[in-house]
Amino acid sequence: MIELRNIRKEFGDLVAVEDLSFEIDSGELVTLVGPSGSGKSTVLNMIAGHLEPTSGSVLLDGQDITDLRPQERPTSMVFQSWALFPHMTVRENIEFPIEAQGRTIDDEVEQLLEQVQLNPAEYAEKKGDELSGGEKQRVALARAIAYDPDILLLDEPLGSLDYVLQKQLRRELSDLNEKLEMTFIYVTHSLESALIMSDRIFILDHGSLVQAGRPIDIYREPENRFVAEFMGDANIFSLDSTSRKNGTLEVTGPAFESPLTLAGSRDVTPDYIVVRYDDAFVARDLQKDIGVKATVYNKLVKGNRTLVETVGTNTEDEYIAEIDYETAEDLDSGDSVYLQWDENQSILVPE
Repeated sequence: MIELRNIRKEFGDLVAVEDLSFEIDSGELVTLVGPSGSGKSTVLNMIAGHLEPTSGSVLLDGQDITDLRPQERPTSMVFQSWALFPHMTVRENIEFPIEAQGRTIDDEVEQLLEQVQLNPAEYAEKKGDELSGGEKQRVALARAIAYDPDILLLDEPLGSLDYVLQKQLRRELSDLNEKLEMTFIYVTHSLESALIMSDRIFILDHGSLVQAGRPIDIYREPENRFVAEFMGDANIFSLDSTSRKNGTLEVTGPAFESPLTLAGSRDVTPDYIVVRYDDAFVARDLQKDIGVKATVYNKLVKGNRTLVETVGTNTEDEYIAEIDYETAEDLDSGDSVYLQWDENQSILVPE
């Protein structure tokens, strides 16, 4: 288990990470996400030993490793830039960490290449400039695993690859995590990757941990407005007043023509109702529990789904619903509609 205790990192007057604490169990695939400048890569580099915390501790299985040099830690890192040795062949790149640790090479290079879906007979003797971006990333991954680490640190490793290749490699990374039973700590800007790959997601903002949990829990039960919006596809309805009565929650807001009575099962005093795009529906008549009057102004086709963009009648805010293509075909720009949803699809969050 890797544990961070009250980690703080300062760069002059800039506080990049502030009082950060969390635990990651052995074998987990955990993703660190957050806006640019939230401290994700700084945290990763402190776990690796490339950066020293200003204060706080990094522990591995209860042992303090804060002062250990990178080469003394059971960690290995994969970068976005691949960082292969250009004058070496694929085989030599992977042999380097094996030899550095004084281990016998035997057929380990072949085994590692097979683990990252590269045919040793075809790739082992190639130079780096003969490889595509995806092949370079696979070699970089094989070289990182060759260090035989307990923890593999991945700093936006798929960021420079095309979308199709990203989808393929993130599935391979997830499968590799399960096969090796190695802890993966993954930094990414891709929420899609985080949601698909992760056992748990840690959301950072301004160097602090905002929320941690399973992907579905964070997506469906965000702690606040920041998390709800950061996780994407969120219609936000502000509230003017809230009151609890007999296990229900009565709320009012500028978008709603009359008070709403909601189940209010979460023990929060909400400032907003969040409705995900794929939970919302658009039609000229009200068919769901809750509806907001709006006007259609645009449609964006996503295969067999369509994003219907509307403007609220009472608020002039933008609201979006993701509905099937055939239903959206009946709607035209300028149509008066209801942006609507069922009550149980209302997510209540504080500021």
